[in-house]
Amino acid sequence: MLSRVIPLEYLKERDLMFWLPPGGRDNEVWADTWVILADLEPADAEPVLAALRDADVGAYIASPSGRRGATNAGVQLYVDREQHNRATDVVMQFLRGKSHPVAPATRKRVARPVRAARELPAAVRILLMVSKVAAAAGLIALVMFLAYRYGPSRFPGVHGHHPAPTSAAPGITGSRP
Repeated sequence: MLSRVIPLEYLKERDLMFWLPPGGRDNEVWADTWVILADLEPADAEPVLAALRDADVGAYIASPSGRRGATNAGVQLYVDREQHNRATDVVMQFLRGKSHPVAPATRKRVARPVRAARELPAAVRILLMVSKVAAAAGLIALVMFLAYRYGPSRFPGVHGHHPAPTSAAPGITGSRP
């Protein structure tokens, strides 16, 4: 593949459209950077350009070879890089409308969603949660009470009585060895 180095001074003299294929047409919305979005049929070029102009997205249509009447039947759509997502939405809406003509909108009556048998009202769920927390706290309190009350008799090594300290009270002199 050949790569050509172009001096920056030369590029400053060029228009923004310099990078696009020649022989195309734009939708008169300005853009400073371009990306290719799609290959379209030539019959769809003008409606897509108009739809993108209405959406304020810069667009440019050109044949891939850059010459009119080339053997390739399609055209390439270039769009503003900053508006790529919006351009994709516009083109997809156009293509969907082309394949499925828009029928008059009829308002459908939407049924209320049926509550599942397992789904409970919010007040009942809160009450259940509070009762679970209270039951867990009561169980912990019962275990602590039983450990306090019956622990010394069941586990004397852990809860045994410790002898009182043997230090003398202040002011009392004891015998020295």
